Amino acid sequence: MMFLCSVRHFFCWIVTVGLCVAAMSVATPALAVNWFMLQGVESENAPKFRFGGFALFDYQNSGGGDLPAGPFKGQPMASGLVSPDMNSSAESNLRKLRLGVRGALTDQFSYSFKTISGNNSVTGIDKGNRLRIVESSVTINAIPHARIRIGLIKAPGAEESLGFVPPCYYINLTGMTNMLMQERFFEADGQDPTQENNPLIAGCCRDIGVMVFDAFHLNQWELSYAVMLANGSGMRLNDNNRNPEGYVYLSAEYLFGAGRRVHREGWKFFSWYQEGQRTLDVGLDHDEHEFHRSRYGVGTALLWRKFRFGGEIIKADGMIFSGTDFNAPAGTVSTDGLKVSSFNIRPEDQGLGWYVDFGYRVLPNFWLNARYDRLDLNTETMAEKEFETVTLGVLWQVSRHIWAKANYEFRHACAPDQQTTSVVNQILDDLPDRFSAQLLYLF
Repeated sequence: MMFLCSVRHFFCWIVTVGLCVAAMSVATPALAVNWFMLQGVESENAPKFRFGGFALFDYQNSGGGDLPAGPFKGQPMASGLVSPDMNSSAESNLRKLRLGVRGALTDQFSYSFKTISGNNSVTGIDKGNRLRIVESSVTINAIPHARIRIGLIKAPGAEESLGFVPPCYYINLTGMTNMLMQERFFEADGQDPTQENNPLIAGCCRDIGVMVFDAFHLNQWELSYAVMLANGSGMRLNDNNRNPEGYVYLSAEYLFGAGRRVHREGWKFFSWYQEGQRTLDVGLDHDEHEFHRSRYGVGTALLWRKFRFGGEIIKADGMIFSGTDFNAPAGTVSTDGLKVSSFNIRPEDQGLGWYVDFGYRVLPNFWLNARYDRLDLNTETMAEKEFETVTLGVLWQVSRHIWAKANYEFRHACAPDQQTTSVVNQILDDLPDRFSAQLLYLF
C-alpha cells in the first residue's frame, strides 16, 4: 500500500497541539490501563509469593530482497531480514520466555522480580543469547499519596512501551516506539567505516532508579502521576556517566465501570516527558562527547464494550537511532571492499512519530485490529527519512492461557529531500511488507 510522502510536518504539529489541549482540559490525561498501579502495586491480601510468566513463540517473514543500488548493491536488505540474528528473511523462534515472582511481604512492602530469555533484541542484541533480569524492584506504600518504587523497572513514558507486554494486541512495535523509545546503547556514532558499531544492550524502555507515583479517584475519574530519577542507562547495571535521567508522567482516565486490570473499560488521556545526557564517541577520531537526549509525548486510549481506539505522538530531540548504512545488515562489506555497514546514531538530530490504532471485538474472544503509524527520522537535515506502516491483524483468545495473533504490515518509506532517483530512495522504495504470527502461553 502506498502513501504520499509529501504529507508535511505541520500536520503532525496540528495533531500535537490538539492532543495537548485535550490533555490540559482534563487535568492532564492517561490511558485505559493504569500500568504503574498494575505493575508496581499488589492487591490487598496478596500472597508473599506469586509465580508466573509466559512463553512466546512466533513466525516472522520480513519479505527478503536485495539492495537495488548503492555501495552494498546486491547484498541482503536489513529490513527484509528477521532480527536479532539477521540471517534469514523468514524464521520461527521461541521469542521470549519470561519467569517471575512477585508478592506482598507486608501491607506496606511488595516486590517484583522477572527474568527473560529467548531469541530477542534484549537477550541476543550482542549475538550472545542469555538470561537477563528485566525487572527487580521493591514498592513502599508507607507514605500517603506517594508510593515509592525502587529498582530496575519500566520507566514512565509512551503508552505503547508501558503496555507492550502479553497479552497486547500486536506482534511488533510501531516504528515510532521501536526507533525513538526502544533505546540501543552504543559506544560510537557509527562514522568509522571500518566498524560495525553494534549496540551494547537494548534499553527495553526500562531504567534503574527511584519512582514516586500514585493514583487518585474523583467521582468516575482516576488521576495518576509518576516522577522518576534514574541512571539513564537502560538495563545496564553500570552507568557510563554521572548524569541522571528525569521522567514525569501525568494522566486522567474516565472509568466506565466495566472490566478489570488490562481489560478495564475507560477513556484515558496522558502526557509525559523524559530528559538526560548520553556519552558517545563521535567522528573518525572517536572523540568522547556528552549529548542531550529528550523525549516527550501525549496521547489517548479508549476501551469501551466492543471498541478500542488509541493514538500517541512523540517528539525526540538528540540521540536519534538511524539504522544501518544504506539499509545493509551491520558488518556487511561494500562491493569495493572499503566500507563496513554500521549502526548509526545522530546525536544532535531530531525525530517525530505518531500512530492511531483501532480495534473491534467481533466475538467474545476475537479482535480485528488496524493501526497506522508514521515515523520521521533526522528531521533537521537532508538525511530525513519518512516511514509509514499500516498493520492489519487478528487476536484470538483460544483459552485463558493461550492467545494467538497474526499481523500483516504494509510498509513504505522515502527520503523527501532527495530526488526520487537517488540511491536512498531506490532502496526505500523496495522496502518489503512483513507478515508475522504468534502463539502465547501464559502460566
